[in-house]
Amino acid sequence: MAERMSTARRVAYALGVGGYQITDRIVIVIALYYYLPPPDVGLTSQVSQGIFLGVFTVFGIGMLIGRIFDSLADPLVGHASDRSRSPLGRRRSFLIYGIVPMLVLPALLFWPPAAPGSTLNGIALAIVLSAYFVAFTVYVAPYLALLPELATEPRDRVRLSTLLGVVSFPVVALYGAAWPYGIELGRELGLSSQDAVRWVVVGSLLVAFVLCLLPILVVDERRFTTTISSELPFKQAIVRTLSNRPFLLFLAAELLLIFGTTLLAPIPIYYATVILGRSEGFAATMMLAVLGTTLIGFLVIVRAGDRIGARRGMIVCNLIFALAAGALGLLRPDVPGGPHDLSNLVILFSAMATLGIGVPGLLVLPYVIISQVIDYDTAQTGSNRSAMYFGMQGLLIKWMYGVAGAVIAFLFARFGNSPEQALGILLIGPLGALACLLSALVLTFYPERTVLAVAARLHASGDASEVK
Repeated sequence: MAERMSTARRVAYALGVGGYQITDRIVIVIALYYYLPPPDVGLTSQVSQGIFLGVFTVFGIGMLIGRIFDSLADPLVGHASDRSRSPLGRRRSFLIYGIVPMLVLPALLFWPPAAPGSTLNGIALAIVLSAYFVAFTVYVAPYLALLPELATEPRDRVRLSTLLGVVSFPVVALYGAAWPYGIELGRELGLSSQDAVRWVVVGSLLVAFVLCLLPILVVDERRFTTTISSELPFKQAIVRTLSNRPFLLFLAAELLLIFGTTLLAPIPIYYATVILGRSEGFAATMMLAVLGTTLIGFLVIVRAGDRIGARRGMIVCNLIFALAAGALGLLRPDVPGGPHDLSNLVILFSAMATLGIGVPGLLVLPYVIISQVIDYDTAQTGSNRSAMYFGMQGLLIKWMYGVAGAVIAFLFARFGNSPEQALGILLIGPLGALACLLSALVLTFYPERTVLAVAARLHASGDASEVK
């Protein structure tokens, strides 16, 4: 019988999410800002902004190549972790392998090897992104696979998933508010814009290393888990995973949600500088609106998970995201004190506050639903394949991250990301809203009652080997 982890250990485990999400924000948001900066911020585009074959940009191609390698790594890492019998732990050993490269490679993006606009910079971008995303997978897929193994009861999973969100979101939200201010502060201290960005990145990665180290130190799988390693060959494991209809429905809905929310990830700094005509530091103020309402959202999400179910909770969160993101299309580029400035501020802060209410659903409920799916599979097969499910989920989600990054780069290059040509920025909100609405529609077909009924056999027996 596995021990239940103490609250302190659970908090330390949850802080790992904050660590790897900081590296993710660096690669997805700060790298975009560094390579395709808004005008008049003291930075030069590091790669060409030309469009190839009608839709591709150099930055978008680099992201897509990186995601291809990333997606190939996900099922391989998941399968290897599921079958591992390492004395360090079948999940923990992979965290040890992945932590250092995951936290070193992002820094290399901010020291490109050639002059701005060089082809060599585009090649280096693709290589570093590919290596980083593989290292990210080696750490994150097994980390997430620990969640349903550390919390085996449905209600306990809601609480542990909520803890992950409650502990990690302030880290991510405060970081989202702090990095633009950090760049501004660096300039005030006499650094160039380029050096200010670099110092922010290096400091961020040091913090991320400490946070990612904590789960390695506190999670002893021999004490806190009792799962059975998978014996399935790789091909059979893939086929069985992709034949799980509830998983496919959930995954389709999550991919649409990820696409919509990833489009919104870089908007604070572009909206602050291009739409509102203010400094990067103002983006930090915008993020405070998200943080305040997110705390309210967390109080609601635990009750929602218990009362209306994870599926309905995610549908509600999708509708909240769609409402807030759609409103962003009403903004008009202006300057402080201009004719549209007041309406812009009202729309933007209202939208950001509304987004905050739905953020806990994105952070908590997908973990709950995929844990349901994993139990559903375990009850049918007799072995736990958590990492394969998280790996296949990661494979397609990271493709969607790549697609979203490419779409953002295309919108900026084709329709503009400057005050004179801001349509590329303004289209992001309505497009994200459409994706969230489609995600809510797909979730209506997810058979939550059937999944829970089958999974209940596993919880009734208490041992996967007895329900095979």
